[in-house]
Amino acid sequence: MSTIETLAAPVEPSPGPVAAYSGKKRGTLQASRLVAPGTLALILIVFSVLSPVFFTVGNLFGILGQVALLALAAIGLTLVVRAGGIDLSIGVALDLGALASAWLIHDGYRAWVAVAGGLLFALAVGAVNALLIVILRIPAFLATLSVWFAGTSVQQLLTGGGAPIYLSAPLVPDGFAVIGRGYFLGIDAAIVNAVSISLVVALLLGITRYGRKLTMAGEQPSAARISGLRTNALIASAYLLCAVIAGFAGVVLAARSNGYVPGSGQAYLMDAIGAVFIGATISRYGRVSVGGTLIGVVIFGLLDNGLNLIGLSFFWQDLARGLVLLSILLAAVVLGRAKSRPATGIFALLRTTKHQALTNTAKGNRK
Repeated sequence: MSTIETLAAPVEPSPGPVAAYSGKKRGTLQASRLVAPGTLALILIVFSVLSPVFFTVGNLFGILGQVALLALAAIGLTLVVRAGGIDLSIGVALDLGALASAWLIHDGYRAWVAVAGGLLFALAVGAVNALLIVILRIPAFLATLSVWFAGTSVQQLLTGGGAPIYLSAPLVPDGFAVIGRGYFLGIDAAIVNAVSISLVVALLLGITRYGRKLTMAGEQPSAARISGLRTNALIASAYLLCAVIAGFAGVVLAARSNGYVPGSGQAYLMDAIGAVFIGATISRYGRVSVGGTLIGVVIFGLLDNGLNLIGLSFFWQDLARGLVLLSILLAAVVLGRAKSRPATGIFALLRTTKHQALTNTAKGNRK
């Protein structure tokens, strides 16, 4: 195994009376990894009992089609979090991808031009994020939050105050419409797109040197720099890839809805963050992964669908979603708490953020 591969692997506690896991701790740690899959199974059981329509093939495939765009946004965010960052501007990238593609189709351009234009608009969001975070050293949370605000204004300026773009269905090229509303072997194109991108990113993170280097840059930045990795380039690439994937989700949205509505991409931001954090609970080290993120996405999709089928008021649905998310995270933290557990992945990100906040506060007090 190369030096990079060795350093990228999570550090295992050394055996001995101090660092060794007891049987009880190993059991609770394994239990914490089952919280998200157990919640998924519980949702399936509960709503299957409450609604006879819920656990049918047609309804389940409908749910997958509904969460396909959320899955794309969350997969892009997974790359950024794997690199040790966070991206609050994925909604902007998604919106600009939809805006550019719908705009170009409206003006009579071909389908491939519209898709390329949408991806380029989204790529610009990733480039700005990379510039602010990697070059100017602005914390990722603040940098992407700023891009979120700026991107919202850009949309309003480009659309004359936020006017939507509507596409006449007969004038939309078949090559563009099929991206969002077509079917491949009887499966919704949106599902096929989400599964395809998920597989590519999963392989990228799981079996390639790039994936190992990106993981190392996110979890062990000091070791990555010492080993000679170009951490800045790796982090920048994560933000660029995230923006492109979100932009593709925007293209799919425009093709699916025959148009563009300003700010529609923002609806996916919070759910994408929640799905990524839910997915991190299935990892022993709190490491985000494509598989874990998809579990989080499906949990949100099943919960939304089930609540609608049983007729729960819209005003109560966000409360139910929040309680489920909070319950999963709390259960994973309580069951997985162990003193010898190394801090990596999401846990390392949260610890680093807290440490930076305390350091900045201390510096301010000294001044």
